[in-house]
Amino acid sequence: MVYMSPSIKNTCLKASALVLVLFFTQCAKEKTKDKMSFDELSDKTKTALKAKKRDNAITYLEEIVSRYPDHANIAKYKILLAEMYFKDGRYAAAQEVYEHFNQFYPADKRTEYAKYKSIMAMFYQTLKTDCDQTETEETVKLCQEYIQNNAFKQYRKEVQDIQTTCQNKLIDKEIYIFSFYLKQGHLDAAQGRLKYLKDKYLALNPALDARLLYLECKLAKKQKNLTLVHENVKTLRTKYASSSFTQMAQALTEKQRPFIF
Repeated sequence: MVYMSPSIKNTCLKASALVLVLFFTQCAKEKTKDKMSFDELSDKTKTALKAKKRDNAITYLEEIVSRYPDHANIAKYKILLAEMYFKDGRYAAAQEVYEHFNQFYPADKRTEYAKYKSIMAMFYQTLKTDCDQTETEETVKLCQEYIQNNAFKQYRKEVQDIQTTCQNKLIDKEIYIFSFYLKQGHLDAAQGRLKYLKDKYLALNPALDARLLYLECKLAKKQKNLTLVHENVKTLRTKYASSSFTQMAQALTEKQRPFIF
C-alpha cells in the first residue's frame, strides 16, 4: 500500500469533488431535446449532419416537425426529414413525409421532387411476385397521379418506367395465381383470373395478347376444349408467328410420343 500524507489525501479529495461538481454542473446545463428552442434544435440538426450522425439528425428533425408545425421554414425541415428517412432505408416513413409535403405545399418548387421521391420510397417497399402486391398497386396509383399532373416533367421518364415495371409485376402476380389454380384443377377460378387479366391489362399492354392466348390454350386443353386450342394456335400463327408463345401453344397440340427405351 502506498503511503499518502493527510495533506495529499485532502488535496486529492478536493480535486475529486471539484471534478464531480463540474461534471454535474455540465449535465445540468445540457437541455433535453423537448426543452430546446427551434433555433437550438436547428443547430443540433446541423451539427449532427456535419458529423454524419444521421440518427441524431432524425431525432432533432422529428422534434422540430412535431413541435413547430406552423414555423415559417417548417417545409424545409420536413423535406430534410424525409430525405434522412430515405437514406436510412426507412421507406415507409419517408414516403409518408414526402406525400404529406406534396399535398400541403403544392406551390413549393420542391413539390415535384417530393412526389417523385414518394413514388421511389413506395416502389422500394414492393415485394416479389408471389407475395402481397399492395405496395405495387399503391406505386402505380402514385405514378398515375404524377403523370396526370402536366406541370410535372422533370422525372416523367423515370416515373413511366416505374409504372411499367409495377404493372408487369401485377400481371406476373395474376399469372402466378392463374397457374396455381390451373395446377390444382380449379378451372373456373383460373378462367376468372384470365378474364381479369384481359379486362384489366390488355388495353394498357397490347403486347400481352400473345401471352394471354397461350394461357387460354393451356386452360382450354385442361377443359378438353381442343377446338379453342386450335383456334388460338391459328390466331397466334397469324398475328405472332415469331413469338415464343406461339411455339409453346403449338406444342400443346402435338401428340405425346411414347418413350422408347
